[in-house]
Amino acid sequence: MTELRVLTPDDLPACVRLAADRGWPEEPAKWAFLLRVGTGFGLFDGDELVGTTIVTRFGDEHAAVSMVLVASSHGGRGLGRRLVEHALGFAGTPVASLHATSYGKPLYEKLGFRSVGLVTAHVGPFDDAASGTSRPAVEADLPGLAAVDAEVFGADRSAVVDALFGFASQVRVADDGFVAAWRNGPLTMVGPVVAPSAARAAELVADVAVGATVRVDVRDAALAAWLEARGVVPRFTVDLMVRGAFSGDRARLYAPVMQALG
Repeated sequence: MTELRVLTPDDLPACVRLAADRGWPEEPAKWAFLLRVGTGFGLFDGDELVGTTIVTRFGDEHAAVSMVLVASSHGGRGLGRRLVEHALGFAGTPVASLHATSYGKPLYEKLGFRSVGLVTAHVGPFDDAASGTSRPAVEADLPGLAAVDAEVFGADRSAVVDALFGFASQVRVADDGFVAAWRNGPLTMVGPVVAPSAARAAELVADVAVGATVRVDVRDAALAAWLEARGVVPRFTVDLMVRGAFSGDRARLYAPVMQALG
């Protein structure tokens, strides 16, 4: 019999081991950030962590579901469904979103999610110069960034935006958008990218990507082509799925903070 309980920072090493068991990157910094801004749930078989999910609520409207993992030794027992159903019940929001691999997509469809597009992770050493069209963000920019993020995402994510300042290696702003970058092992993860067009998104990406090996998760074909021309090539594709309906001006969201945050 497995027991479901809330994850704590003490469970972080077990989460990393579980990720490695399923062939996922270990990503301890990412796990720690998600457990700080969201609520994690773990399934335990005795003292062994055999399943996880994390729910990040954005106000009362939207929740992101992420890090749905079941140990290889416990597959085929319905534990993934149990975790996601618990996450959705805990969230209690009219809108829930996630990014799904082809392996997980059938389960999410059974639970009422539908695909609204494909997101492709582009990875590689960025081969271009900075655009110089943005500046480093300062604390006084926080309220404005949170307001723009809410306008674009369609939900209040001010707690995530605030936490991003202490987590990201760079946050840069311009009059018409902003961009952040954070370290994930050997990679510089670029996101969010908020801009009025793919061309402006590219300029913002350049300002944080110069000199780094980066990953950018993108839906927009023009931005994808621009990245590929600069050595940042497609690696894998997932479905962006939603239960309910997105709001906000999401056409301006060219890359998420991370897939785990919608």
